[in-house]
Amino acid sequence: MVLNRIIDTSSPRNIVWTNKWTLFLLQPTIPWQSKRPLSGGFHDALALATPSPSRPTSLASANLQMLTSSLPPPTLSGSKLVAATAISTAATASSEAALAGGSGRISALIRSLCAAGRTTDAARSLDAAGAAAGIVAYNAMVAGYCRAGQVAAARRLAAVVPDPPNAYTYFPIVRTLCARGRIADALTVLDEMSHRGCAPIQPMYHVILEAACRGGGFRSAVRVLEALHAKGYTLDTGNCNLVINAICEQGCVNEGVELLRKLAFFGCEPDIVSYNAVLKGLCIARRWGDAEELMDEMVAVDCPPNIITFNTLIGYLCRNGLFEQVHQALLQMSEHGCTPDIRMYATIIDGICKEGHHEVANEILNRMPSYGLKPNVVCYNTLLKGLCSAQRWDEAKELLAEMFQKDCPLDDVTFNILVDFFCQNGLVDRVIELLEQMLEHGCMPDVITYTTVINGFCKEGLIDEAVMLLKNMSSCGCMPNTISYTIVLKGLCSAERWVDAEELMSHMIQQGCLPTPVTFNMFINFLCKKGLVEHAIELLKQMLVNGCSPDLITYGTVIDGLGKAGKTEEAWELLNVMVSKGITPNLIIYSSMASALSREGRIDKVIQMFDNIRDDTIMSDAVLYNAVISSLCKRWEIDRAIDFLAYMVSNGCMPNESTYTMLIKALASEGFVREAQDLLTELCSRRVVRKHLMRHFGIV
Repeated sequence: MVLNRIIDTSSPRNIVWTNKWTLFLLQPTIPWQSKRPLSGGFHDALALATPSPSRPTSLASANLQMLTSSLPPPTLSGSKLVAATAISTAATASSEAALAGGSGRISALIRSLCAAGRTTDAARSLDAAGAAAGIVAYNAMVAGYCRAGQVAAARRLAAVVPDPPNAYTYFPIVRTLCARGRIADALTVLDEMSHRGCAPIQPMYHVILEAACRGGGFRSAVRVLEALHAKGYTLDTGNCNLVINAICEQGCVNEGVELLRKLAFFGCEPDIVSYNAVLKGLCIARRWGDAEELMDEMVAVDCPPNIITFNTLIGYLCRNGLFEQVHQALLQMSEHGCTPDIRMYATIIDGICKEGHHEVANEILNRMPSYGLKPNVVCYNTLLKGLCSAQRWDEAKELLAEMFQKDCPLDDVTFNILVDFFCQNGLVDRVIELLEQMLEHGCMPDVITYTTVINGFCKEGLIDEAVMLLKNMSSCGCMPNTISYTIVLKGLCSAERWVDAEELMSHMIQQGCLPTPVTFNMFINFLCKKGLVEHAIELLKQMLVNGCSPDLITYGTVIDGLGKAGKTEEAWELLNVMVSKGITPNLIIYSSMASALSREGRIDKVIQMFDNIRDDTIMSDAVLYNAVISSLCKRWEIDRAIDFLAYMVSNGCMPNESTYTMLIKALASEGFVREAQDLLTELCSRRVVRKHLMRHFGIV
């Protein structure tokens, strides 16, 4: 039975991995049109994907046939000049035909030339048309200039259009300026329109406000909104809603509420979208009381909550585990004539599963038909994921059986959940059969599926199998992504197979999948931990070559590695490079650098570095100073450590328990046992350190 083949996890079999995976990976990809349950199983899928003699055997050959069939017969003259002349003559003939055909053909010709990047030829055609060119032709030319990035030429042409321009003359200019962040220039274009008797249209305001939100934040958008109103332009509620939504998504819900109250000032009335945007902001800020008051206001102003309102509210309540409030919200829904939909139930089931109440989630799923809703695959997948995450496999099997009984087809997500469960529990030997079952159910393994299996292989130490699967993914019509490569690279690094890791990184770049800072940082971290700092430096250079900018983690990892390798000068230079690139070091990096310098006794250099730190938060953190004191104590330089303690206090940073513990240990280690005991007793009496330390040092 198919179900038993999917869910049976007993009696693991011994499998020759290479042969099995090669067999699976060499199967051609099934076209999406044939994604349906196949009665014959895996072999039918294979037969479906096998090319027939009547069609090209490969995509490449098909493309070649199509390309060659579209080529003209070869010219007998063999002269490039003849060919060029023929092309020129054809272009001239097309232009003349367009001129003869009227303004419609002229505008079509201009659009065609501009689409081919020939704006100069398009401009000549427009000039040649003279009075025959109508406003549509001019608009096409303006749009062509904008697409080519020649916005200045577009503005000059719009200013001299002989026919009265319309909004579509200027819209491409406004859109192009906004795409470049030139909001002020876009507003100037609106003024130019007004001077020519052409009224702007609402989409223009939307584009300008959207660009303001994207480029300068919501405060910039509010200023633009006020400027548009001051110029007398008629705004609508949709324009204001765009800004309200941006405000609330940026976490400034108070400003969102303020703008909601000011909509009347802009000649607009709040609608359901306005209220829903503010409600979302209140939910993000977890201001549940204010959210309830806002919903009461919506009812009072005859703008009652809709299904989107309740989906938003219940979604955030579930994420925060507030299921009592969820129950109340569901009761309110019926009062307002809203019926929970499938999406809402899936959200509730997901939230309940995350809280560990799987029985409740299952009960809700079973009750859905009584509410007139048939659970779909999304609802089942949500509960299945929760059960698998909680290692409740017996219940997961029952749920799968229920899906079959209730004719709810499994989808890609279902199989990905099962693949992840098997891999997380070391049952990678069952994954091959599961992937075959995906094909039988009309589902194709995707990059998530393969990446999950690759991760499972690496966790089980099957690095060679992971590498093979990664390199053969493309033969299944699925290209690996950066996550896929990064997982295998991590596996190779864990196995200290540095050469293989470097080769895979090169292969990754050759395949056009550029590593991200996360990929490089993982590799660099392993190298530094193993003391291979020179290799880490080379990888840092490779980042720059591949257009990947090192970040705070990259610099911090290499600086720490250099410091621990005793290469403090190189670490110091890299710290300066980091600062010169505008990246501010954090507490961890400064502490690492301070420890490295202190291990060499270069306290003057440490103080020089500390004096250049402008962040008061870092300078007031005892961790920074403790790094130096610890290094000095390990060098048996207790006098200098005590001097540095005084420097620490002079900078306004009070020692903590770790500071005193290090000093007491150092005193005792250098033979000053009595002094160490007296200091510890004094500190305990002042409650600076805990009394259990006295027992630890044998004082009581």
